[in-house]
Amino acid sequence: MSEHESQSPDHEAPQPAPDASPDATPEPQHPVDAARIKVMATELKEPNIWLIRSIAGMLGMEAVEGLFQRTLEIEAAGGMMTKEGDRRRTTGGVFFLLARDQMTSRQRRKVFGLPPRPLNTKKERKPPPPPKPPKPKPAAIDLAQAVALLKATLSVDPQKRGIAVMKTTIIGRPKQIKKLGECTLVVLGQKAPPAMPKGLPPVPDTSKATIAVFIANKQWEKAEAALKADEKDEIIVEGYPVNDPKNQLTGIWAQSCTTKGIQRAKRA
Repeated sequence: MSEHESQSPDHEAPQPAPDASPDATPEPQHPVDAARIKVMATELKEPNIWLIRSIAGMLGMEAVEGLFQRTLEIEAAGGMMTKEGDRRRTTGGVFFLLARDQMTSRQRRKVFGLPPRPLNTKKERKPPPPPKPPKPKPAAIDLAQAVALLKATLSVDPQKRGIAVMKTTIIGRPKQIKKLGECTLVVLGQKAPPAMPKGLPPVPDTSKATIAVFIANKQWEKAEAALKADEKDEIIVEGYPVNDPKNQLTGIWAQSCTTKGIQRAKRA
């Protein structure tokens, strides 16, 4: 399909001007060599022979021959992109663009307008389907139901559970620090959780929860130095958690330990 058929920016289709407009005055028509026009259309791979014939009648065969040769030169040099630059123009599209540039605005209106009505028929649009009734929203789960569901998972046969490696991330500034030989134990409280996605049950109260983190000294020493250098810096720990829900205690065996300040310095 050429640009003319798709009504792309390469060229537009003709439309007869209204009799009442200034363009109603006939333009002088040049003789047209129909056989030569057909050969050009074949070379240009352009099915809209009638449009090339209209241009020839408006500009003359000599001008059309010049446009044809210029089009072949452009194609041999790699073609021409569309105005948007997203694709290459068809050979016919290049020809029509060159023709438009050579015409006066009046001539362009005579040749390049909307297609005549027989070529511009519009398909009747099908009526849109009736809107589907909205699905009823499922009831939200409250905290008591969530706790009951968690307890119910304990009865699932271990052989029927999937196996996963669980990692957790801790971000905060510890105040309780105890060095233990080759590792360091830091203790933190747990902040209130952020807003959770809609549909999740409420999060249990964690105001009394305790997080105890074991960190290898080699990792802790770098983090400790960063914390001393910046009183607002916080550690970032990723590790393997072990939970003691009865005492609201979570133990973390750290796999990595850094700080926000160290990470910012690496990105800088």
